[in-house]
Amino acid sequence: MILDDVDTYLGRFVAFPSDGARHAVTLWVTHTHLLDCFDSTPRLVLTSPEKQSGKTRCLEIISLLVPNELHTTSVTPAALFRMIDKGPTPTVLFDEYDTMFGHRPTEGAEDLRALINAGHRRGVTIPRCVPPSMDPKRFSTFAAVALAGIGELPDTITDRSVLIPMRRRSPGEQVEPFRIRKHEPPGIELGGCLAEWAIGHRDALDGYEPETPLEDRPADVWEPLLAIGDHAGDLWATRARNAAQSLTAGADGPESLGVELLRDIRYVWPQDQLSVSASELLKSLKVDGEMRWAEHRGGGLSTRSLSQFLKPFGIRSHKKRAANVYARSDLADAWGRYLEKPSLPVEPPLPPQGPQDGGCGGNGPPTEREGKPFPWKALHRSLTRRIGELVDQAARLDWLLNELKVLDSVHSEFHVVDDE
Repeated sequence: MILDDVDTYLGRFVAFPSDGARHAVTLWVTHTHLLDCFDSTPRLVLTSPEKQSGKTRCLEIISLLVPNELHTTSVTPAALFRMIDKGPTPTVLFDEYDTMFGHRPTEGAEDLRALINAGHRRGVTIPRCVPPSMDPKRFSTFAAVALAGIGELPDTITDRSVLIPMRRRSPGEQVEPFRIRKHEPPGIELGGCLAEWAIGHRDALDGYEPETPLEDRPADVWEPLLAIGDHAGDLWATRARNAAQSLTAGADGPESLGVELLRDIRYVWPQDQLSVSASELLKSLKVDGEMRWAEHRGGGLSTRSLSQFLKPFGIRSHKKRAANVYARSDLADAWGRYLEKPSLPVEPPLPPQGPQDGGCGGNGPPTEREGKPFPWKALHRSLTRRIGELVDQAARLDWLLNELKVLDSVHSEFHVVDDE
């Protein structure tokens, strides 16, 4: 099976963080030969916290296996626009993306980001004026793109990407040294065999929609890779879905300040109160030393900043006597849409202990287990969130009952009694 050969070839020279990561790269490489079968192409992102983590080596191996490779560390948006539009469509392998999208984005970074984002979807074009006449022209942007670098990329790129978190090899991880003169020819030959396999499966893959365990954008990103897995046999179908689930489970980037604020409000909200004043809410947010709000922008989160953060979520304070008050029912909808459900503690409470050191019964509160302190704080936080979830459900149920009463009254007004 050609995909097995590609997978083995990649694993000879690159220490991937998991088998699923290697399988994902194999599937991504295969999809570059089948772009005309799909409506979207996922970006492949190889990222790491430090250098010497195998990212560049991985791109070097990929460059031997994909069609029309364009392996570069620097390219202007204007050049890339024209290369993609003119054809043949290149497979763009962009190394050291941190030099472009780092803490100080370089000139052209925004245009390059727009091109990478737009090129994710077939048919999307970007208009540009072409000298010397400066007549506007729509440039095609649909192309496969892989990026490697240190640190984070803009969220709009990672949202369209298969993320591979690379890491430096441990002493026990061994890979074969890559030598271009020795290993390039068999790599190119392997890429040719992969192209032949793609030709034989193009008709079956064109328009094929695989079943997916994912939802929303991740399902869209992984669809081409899952489709290829389905047509490469049962083993690869399973590998594709396992890789999709494992790599998307921890792929969420840093959340926005707005979502972070929603999460912290849910944590500090008094569970027995349906409304809290803005001043009380700010005080609770600033007391917790693990939250950022006491030092937000130097002076701490203000009432105005709190309002500005919550306004985009449709949450506004209400005047109640002399105070601005936030209602739990207004926050509950945003909590349900933007935050995961509160989870119960991973470690269950200890069972009752027997008599120890001459004690009688041992039914007091547990304090230690195998020499480790019992995680009371984690238990308290999890139970607090669970109680909050139940209160949210009660608030929604109360709203539904009110709606039913309104509908019932409307129905009564227009109810026509049949003539006896």
